[in-house]
Amino acid sequence: MKLLLNIILVLITFFACYIEEIYLFVLPPQPQEVIPFTVRSQRYFNFDQEKALGGKREIALSQYVPLYTDVPGGDEKAKTEMDSLIEKISTLRDQKLTGGQGLLEYLRTKYGMELSRKLAARLIKYQDLKSLIAGILTIEESILKSKIVEDPRPFKGKKTIEVLYPEPSGIVTYPVGEIITLEKARLNLQEKGRQLFWQVDKRILDPLLQISMATLLPNLKYDQDENYRRIEEIIRRYPSKIIAYEPGDVLVHFRKILSEEDVLLLTAYQEEEKKDLFGKAPWILIVILFIVVLYNVFLSEILWAGWRKRPPSHLLLFLLVITIFLSKACLLFTAFPIFSIPFAFLPLLIILLFDERVSATWTTVVGAALVALLSGRTLEILLFFAFGGVTAVLVSFNIRKRVHILLPSLKVGIINAIILMALFIDWGSVAGFFLDWQEVKISSLGEIINENLLGYMGWGFIGGFAAGPLTLLLLPLLELSWHTASNFKLNRYADLQHPLMKDLLTKTPATYQHTMTVAYLAHAVGQAIGANTLLLRIGAYYHDIGKMADPEIFSENQSGWKNPHDDLDPQESARLIINHVTHGAKIALEMKLPEIVVGLILQHHGTQIVEYFYNKAVKTSQGDEVRKEDFRYPGPKPQSVEAAILMIVDAVEATYRSIEGPTREKIEKMIRLLIVKRVADGQFDECNLSTRYLARIVRVLVDSLEASFHSRVLYPWQEKGKKGK
Repeated sequence: MKLLLNIILVLITFFACYIEEIYLFVLPPQPQEVIPFTVRSQRYFNFDQEKALGGKREIALSQYVPLYTDVPGGDEKAKTEMDSLIEKISTLRDQKLTGGQGLLEYLRTKYGMELSRKLAARLIKYQDLKSLIAGILTIEESILKSKIVEDPRPFKGKKTIEVLYPEPSGIVTYPVGEIITLEKARLNLQEKGRQLFWQVDKRILDPLLQISMATLLPNLKYDQDENYRRIEEIIRRYPSKIIAYEPGDVLVHFRKILSEEDVLLLTAYQEEEKKDLFGKAPWILIVILFIVVLYNVFLSEILWAGWRKRPPSHLLLFLLVITIFLSKACLLFTAFPIFSIPFAFLPLLIILLFDERVSATWTTVVGAALVALLSGRTLEILLFFAFGGVTAVLVSFNIRKRVHILLPSLKVGIINAIILMALFIDWGSVAGFFLDWQEVKISSLGEIINENLLGYMGWGFIGGFAAGPLTLLLLPLLELSWHTASNFKLNRYADLQHPLMKDLLTKTPATYQHTMTVAYLAHAVGQAIGANTLLLRIGAYYHDIGKMADPEIFSENQSGWKNPHDDLDPQESARLIINHVTHGAKIALEMKLPEIVVGLILQHHGTQIVEYFYNKAVKTSQGDEVRKEDFRYPGPKPQSVEAAILMIVDAVEATYRSIEGPTREKIEKMIRLLIVKRVADGQFDECNLSTRYLARIVRVLVDSLEASFHSRVLYPWQEKGKKGK
């Protein structure tokens, strides 16, 4: 199981480091596709937009279709102008002003034309003027049916243009070949007029054609605003800046519909990654393996060998796997900065489950290193997660209720913000700020604390504070799947008003008193060697609840009554004594006590022999073989230091009452004898209780028993009473 968890941890961490690259390689992104997760930069990466998008921009601009708007009523305007000319000439005729001066001034003012006075007089006197003008208007109307523009430059090199007509026609596309310029239209008018009215005197025809050409205006207008907007949109779509990305920055966010620019960005990033992917990936794998192996060595060779109990390596490795999985999920399925990852849930879970700060600290540091590998691979990111996680270990004291976890979470959030400020603040600006304090300006503060830094600090605080609620969400699932209990859960059973404790006091008051004494001694020993004192106290409370089934068969509950064992076979007596362990475990399961407490009930006698009845059986066997297995508790042997402490303390408390005239020397000799017998019987083989802790246990028990049961000094009134007897 441990090997499997290690393999899973290595593989999932390595896969998490390269999941984005694997996806981009297997399924190259295409425009208008939806990206299934957030892609972040794992390196310092500069995206040269001009290099990647310049060609695309030029193509888009070359393929851009200009927009014109229709200008209706050109023929009506021309007819109106020509009618005005006819009316002016008619007026001059009626006023007998045929000298040409009036017409000359009119044409100069209206059209900027310069004619000789003689030619103007000839126009006034020309008899078929109306017919000639009507013919020219007919030619102009036919020309106006074409698409006429004033400036040909906007559609130079284009194949089509768009023309916006009033509804319902809307936008209509025309080939550029159908478009003529205003200059071309006027030349056509002049040419056709001369061809059609070749018999008319050129001195009469040319001025009229010139006037008609002046009235010929474009019927398509270049939409300056809309075309400018369209061109700007193309330029915005294909910008030309160099954008710098840092490790952890978002390239494309989760569930985004990819634009062409996004695809080019991802392609450019992928090309950069490919340059050293095969050179870097093996080293990343080696680093992950080194971290995991070093962590296992620490757990098995250092922490277990030099500490008080076997570390729960299986669950710790599983928590690291969960941490990698959840951290990568945060990175993949949100677009928040990496500092929003609630990494501190890892140390908080360990503290709540084991109350073990050394393994919690080292597991947190290892977790920070692995998360840094998959999130950015920079020293700043590693320090952020490591300091934030260790802070969670240091501030998570006395968490007895769920609401208590909010304060450590708040502290972690604040520390996260402070760490980010220390890592990313511009210390050069800070130094300048204090050196030039006499000329401090508000803008100076903006150089020190910029918007990005404030954003990082805010997300760091949110990530730290969110670790608490996430811990509360995961804790019940871990307790259920790993058959363990957190301090939250254990605290429910620390109340002496629990129904089982009330029954124990009512049915077996002497056993209840024994239980309270064992709890006191176990707590003292646990504090001395750093064991889980809460678990020890609860284990002591419930370790003998099985005696409630037959209280009278246990010596402390007989109170001078006849001993029922006098009439029983030794093996039967041993069976009844042993049954209190299995019966206690059954009661505990029925009352839904945590499995770890049930384990303490089963382990507090281990596989010891019920020595009194075994010896009695040997004496009365008359030479028949007496099997030790028939007098052994079913076990198992203590699996933790807490179970070993409970075994020792239970035996010490029961044996102490049989010492006559207890002195410190007698107490110490009794305790050492009890411990040596259990060591010789192999009862502590599975919990790694070191000899240096056994010595400390002996000293604490001697001190505690001497302090609790010492003889008191007689008061004067007591001495007088004693003398008077």
